[in-house]
Amino acid sequence: MRITKMLWVLGILLACTMLFLAACGDDDGDDVDPTDTPDVTEPDATEPPDGVDVPGITDTEIVLGTHTSLTGPIAAYSIIPTFVGSYFDYINETEGGVNGRTITYLVEDDQYSPPLAVDLTRKLVEQDGIFALFNALGTPNHLQVIDYLQDQGVPDMFAATGATEWVKDPAARPLTFGSNPNYTGEFLVAGKYISDTFPGGKYGVILQNDDFGADGLVGVKLGVNDTVELVGEEPYEVTDPDLNSQIDRLRAAEADVVVIVSTPLLTANAIKHARLDLNWDVPFIISAVSMNELTMLIAGEDVIEGTIGAVATFMQWQEDHPGIQKHLEILEFAGIDRAGASVLTLYSQYVAEMMIETLSRAGDNPTRQGLIDAAESMTDWFCSVCLYAVNFSASDHDPSQTVALGEYKGGRIEITGPAYTFEGIAVADLTVDSLEEVDLPEGALP
Repeated sequence: MRITKMLWVLGILLACTMLFLAACGDDDGDDVDPTDTPDVTEPDATEPPDGVDVPGITDTEIVLGTHTSLTGPIAAYSIIPTFVGSYFDYINETEGGVNGRTITYLVEDDQYSPPLAVDLTRKLVEQDGIFALFNALGTPNHLQVIDYLQDQGVPDMFAATGATEWVKDPAARPLTFGSNPNYTGEFLVAGKYISDTFPGGKYGVILQNDDFGADGLVGVKLGVNDTVELVGEEPYEVTDPDLNSQIDRLRAAEADVVVIVSTPLLTANAIKHARLDLNWDVPFIISAVSMNELTMLIAGEDVIEGTIGAVATFMQWQEDHPGIQKHLEILEFAGIDRAGASVLTLYSQYVAEMMIETLSRAGDNPTRQGLIDAAESMTDWFCSVCLYAVNFSASDHDPSQTVALGEYKGGRIEITGPAYTFEGIAVADLTVDSLEEVDLPEGALP
């Protein structure tokens, strides 16, 4: 998956254009029956029968696959599988892969369409024979295939969303692991920040009308804990062209701070409407989903200045950090100019490193159950660019349970804090009292 700088730049431009032109959703998602699986014999979810090869494993190769968005309404996230592929190429070339096997990464474009995600996931499992699904993107899409993967015994590694559905009950879905801080925990920290910063004030929430938005709203309410008045819950559908009416209503309600649980295009344009059309300088807190350079590109540096959101890695401009130096080297290996480094490429390296570590721990003769055991053995493990450690166990498939806040300042994202951990707390048990403030790592501040 080696690419040139020109293709990388063209890809980003194409992705941004598609974000402007398309709505973030698919009306057909509700028509999919996730239980409608083919009439096939289900393999054992732990070890293969004697004499049967492990799917996706040969003496020289490991085959991973994903459903993700290369085109369609959230095509900007195509940067993630592209850089992940480049990272795997780097590992294959410089280290010979993992335990003597090179990694083949099959990327299927579901166009953010749940029905297409179902078809493509079945193809990856039944025709391509992948060892594991890795970093599948999109909450509504992945909800349609998560139980199918469990039934087929396919490890579902490090989904590229923070939906609580992936991590709330590992006993029910033992093959599924998250990657992002779960949305309820992330917005619990945001709610705590609102409570501390705007006591006695008013806040409003704009939220996507699905699990993404619902998880975020729960977290905000838990974090605020009735210390700030909620003056508006403003849901929107993923097919809505903008959030202008939601912003208008929260302006009329005189909110002192606004939380937006949304994707980059709608988030950016909502802030533009508030700043440029209404001349409203209300503070905004946004999702980690939108806390990236793409949102700034759409909104404009001056418009997004001061907006706050969750961050999980060091920033690409912190070139004194050894992990960032290595990240920039890998970009160059892939033929990408250093200017292409972003929050999204850093996230890509985090999940790719986590997959490499898991495969390494699975040993010379990996099985699917061995992969699950390997992931669950990871405690106090740091990726090279991470702010905080990853922790898994058999009862905890939520790897990132510490959230720091960052802010758009002067055309870049800076880590500002505070940071809180809810490490080891089950989603159902999260409260504001679950949060423990922690220090920022050395070198994190500008």
